[in-house]
Amino acid sequence: MSRLRFLLITFLLLSQPLQVSAGDRPRVDALSFAFGESNHSGNSDVQRAGFQKKWHYSWFDGGAWFLGGYWDNALTHMKADTGHTQAVYDFSVTPVFRYQRDAGLSSGITPFAEAGFGLHLLTDTHIGNRSLSTAFQFGSLFGLGLGFGDRGQYELSYQYTSLTNGDLKQPNDGFDAHMLKLGYNFN
Repeated sequence: MSRLRFLLITFLLLSQPLQVSAGDRPRVDALSFAFGESNHSGNSDVQRAGFQKKWHYSWFDGGAWFLGGYWDNALTHMKADTGHTQAVYDFSVTPVFRYQRDAGLSSGITPFAEAGFGLHLLTDTHIGNRSLSTAFQFGSLFGLGLGFGDRGQYELSYQYTSLTNGDLKQPNDGFDAHMLKLGYNFN
């Protein structure tokens, strides 16, 4: 079985618990697509597709701003133009905290900042000339963006992502990328 097929099957199986419907809430709250690049030892193009499931709770929601979050499940394709391995696929599951303005109180534009730390599974341990040493990686993301539309259903954001194996094995070159993310919220 190819690594890509294995990764896709794993992605579908692991995402099933997140898709269990709770009452009349949808199984998936949002879809997103991102693209960007990394410039570690040559350029690497990054494309990412994901789905998000919002958490049922939030904090500090007494005013115009609140802290909430969502589960981000994504499949990422990273392609380097030089090096040992030119294409790598990444499956990730990341809890993301988001601090945002209440869309009901804004005038059509909803700013937000978000951060998350999750788990990644790669199809190879080399991306271009970078050695990550293990297929299992930890990933962090930081983003700034805007929600817009009559219900705040559209999103445009900048995201910085970083992968590391946490020094479980050497070498640990890591991988960083800058991405532009487009999203659509169903509710």
